Amino acid sequence: MLTNPYYTNLRSLMEEFDVDIVEKVETNPNEEVIDEYWLIERIAKARIVENIENLRKQYYVVEPQISEEEATLLYSIYEDVRQKLIYSIGLDVFERLMNAVKRVINDYSVKTEDELFLKMLYYFIRDFLGLGIVEPVLYDENVEDISCDGYGIPVFVYHRKYGNMSTNIVLEKEVLDNYVLLLAQRANKHLSYSNPIVDATLPDGSRIQITYGSEISTRGSTFTVRKFREEPLTPIDLMNFGTVSARMFAYLWLLIEHKRNVMVIGETASGKTTTLNALLMFIPPDSKIVSIEDTREIQLYHDNWIPEVTRLSIEGQEIDMYDLLRAALRQRPEYIVVGEVRGREAQTLFQAMATGHASYATFHAGDVDQLIHRLEEEPLNVPRVLIQYLDAVAIQGRHVTRTEKKRRIKAVFEILGIESETKELLLNPVYRWDPPTDRFIESSSSTKLESISQSTGMTMTEILEELDNRTRFLEMLRERNAFRYRNFVRFVSLYYSNPEMAFEELELLEV
Repeated sequence: MLTNPYYTNLRSLMEEFDVDIVEKVETNPNEEVIDEYWLIERIAKARIVENIENLRKQYYVVEPQISEEEATLLYSIYEDVRQKLIYSIGLDVFERLMNAVKRVINDYSVKTEDELFLKMLYYFIRDFLGLGIVEPVLYDENVEDISCDGYGIPVFVYHRKYGNMSTNIVLEKEVLDNYVLLLAQRANKHLSYSNPIVDATLPDGSRIQITYGSEISTRGSTFTVRKFREEPLTPIDLMNFGTVSARMFAYLWLLIEHKRNVMVIGETASGKTTTLNALLMFIPPDSKIVSIEDTREIQLYHDNWIPEVTRLSIEGQEIDMYDLLRAALRQRPEYIVVGEVRGREAQTLFQAMATGHASYATFHAGDVDQLIHRLEEEPLNVPRVLIQYLDAVAIQGRHVTRTEKKRRIKAVFEILGIESETKELLLNPVYRWDPPTDRFIESSSSTKLESISQSTGMTMTEILEELDNRTRFLEMLRERNAFRYRNFVRFVSLYYSNPEMAFEELELLEV
């Protein structure tokens, strides 16, 4: 989650001066407030309103209000404050900023009330020491995506509860062009007319994609932020959301422990990476993991883990996912994780599966047929004989109705091999989601569990008992609200060491 420690300093000054800088803001008579909460305590809040006539919802960012005259003063001293802040030395940054504002106001021979001074200080903290105009929205844990589509167009957010909504943030040409340059700078990336597209990571870990100017995007500069969760969602969270059942997680847990290869597929914004993150929490605690991504999204509470990211061309040398994957195979990993398979790394990944490396990845496809078709076609060109080494495919989708939005694992298929005559891949549908009842149904018995039985010497009765035990264990974790990231991983690790002790310790937790 984004943190800006200077807002704490600002709140201390507010208490010292006994001033609140966010006053009550009147709403439009045609709008009804349906939700309101703080983004930055006592400083900025989110207000979600619904239009009474067309029932469309809008997301308002409520910040300290200033009059036109005060705004003119703020813009007049903006650059002077920036210059004094840059060239000042000594003290901490907040003290330097406060002194710079005071000196510039004195230079302009302007007297300000404490309230106006604190309001101005907020905007300087937001723009000089933070991420600027959209920073308050980055504090909203309910917002998954923030997107600006061009000049003079409202910024949109995707809210977990209310879906897509326009905001009251509108950026004109000069402001937006300068702002995307600021975002690129904060992400330590170069953005210009000669390099107008940037994929980067913001300081809080959020993923951002930026285009600059009107040549790439005809409506003007754009940016899209995919929010980063400081603490990833656990299997218990996904069970609470109804995305996956405890039985399905227990089944996938067994596959992961026994190094079967799993891919999570789905369409855009279906939650593939979130589900993959949750599944990776079942990896045995001391196993060596190498993850490979374009930008960091995989989050593991795991010591023996090498997270690797691609690098754009520097002096003619570009390191892409294919390069990283080839290097990873020489690092003797027990588990390989690819954030999203998109290019020539696909062949190497499936070769890794064929040689016994447990591999996990996400892939953009709506169903298994699309997955196979895309893997076999350009530019991936994965031979069907290699695709059979993928053991299981979880298909995730987003189900949207007029009243609700759900993310669900629509089906889990096992890939059993290739039919000798038709050369078709043999598929076994193990689980499926039933939309009318919103329940998960076990479609058939698992062939992969039978193969685990054969390779380990355990009987199928013992395997199914273990499946029941893990289902019960996950249900108990859910009942006792053990959904926090580190707590969940600790219980999984304990289960690997001593299942009886894990159950006993879980029994002692309060429901």
